[in-house]
Amino acid sequence: MLGAFVMWTALAVFFATQLYFAGLTWKVALAWTLPRWYAWGLVTPLIFRLDRRLAGASPLSVRVALHVPLALIWTGITVALRLAARPLRGGALPEDFHVYLLDRFYSDLPIYAVIAGISFARLYAEQVRRGIREAHERALWTADLERRLAEARLQTLRAQLQPHFLFNALNTISAFTESNPQMARRLMAQLGDLLRASLRHTSQALVTLGEELTFLDDFLAIEAARFEGRLHVSVHADDELLPWTIPAFLLQPIVENAIRHGVGTRLSGGNVDVSVSAAGRALHIRVRDDGVGLPCDWNLDRDAGVGLRNVAARLEHLYGVSGLLKVGTGATGGVDVQIELPDSEAMRRREVAAWSAPG
Repeated sequence: MLGAFVMWTALAVFFATQLYFAGLTWKVALAWTLPRWYAWGLVTPLIFRLDRRLAGASPLSVRVALHVPLALIWTGITVALRLAARPLRGGALPEDFHVYLLDRFYSDLPIYAVIAGISFARLYAEQVRRGIREAHERALWTADLERRLAEARLQTLRAQLQPHFLFNALNTISAFTESNPQMARRLMAQLGDLLRASLRHTSQALVTLGEELTFLDDFLAIEAARFEGRLHVSVHADDELLPWTIPAFLLQPIVENAIRHGVGTRLSGGNVDVSVSAAGRALHIRVRDDGVGLPCDWNLDRDAGVGLRNVAARLEHLYGVSGLLKVGTGATGGVDVQIELPDSEAMRRREVAAWSAPG
């Protein structure tokens, strides 16, 4: 309110300077200009309110057309206010009302046009701000939906991976139940440890390499019993790499795949080698076996089983990059699986933020 009063007073003083430099005193000049601008200051909020209603109820062309008669009405109101103020400030009424009204209407109609234009600009600016705000809210809503969808798909993929080693473990225990009950009980205890570790694993999108290798060791203990000495697995990873964060359940399905489809199909068994090394800011994981190898026309997208396809899909969802998983024939036969994980720290911050978001 005070700001509006100051603004209209400043306009009156500005136009009074013209009259002052034309030879009138400040008192006379302000007596001419103050009533005019104060009158417009009184009706301007009403003009804005009426124009807002017109904007919400009428098309733009109708709204503009309605401002023509409104200009005459509001200008007439301001002229009437100025006439009413004349006796209050000791001035006489004009001798010729026709000339007075005609002069005031011609000089004040542009003022109404400016006020109406400001109202148009204000409402348009509000619409633009509202549109930007709604677009931002839609973008946030869309991003949240995409995050939830990716999270749901990751949960589905991980749920498909976990039953594989559980079924294999149960089959192994079942095979020893009659022939070697003591071994069956020991394997059952190891399976219990494995399932408890699996529950901890499942609750996290990322785990450290050390945690993943511990989980892999538990799995291999059961697999070694199943193959009864025909399976040889070696794991190589420097100690300084153990804190590195990687996706949970990354190594186990790949090693299981090498055992199941590579060395496990041979009566003599075979070897599986797991190696982890740093490559700049990336982590290089390699799983090799000396098993039966791949057909010459084998293709990852077309021929891979559920385990490899899901690992590839999880990596793409987590890192936003395709082609992180590569599968080929080893130099001396068998299968060579390689994974190149981007900057683990950046991935950790991104994924932890996504998984800790509400919803």
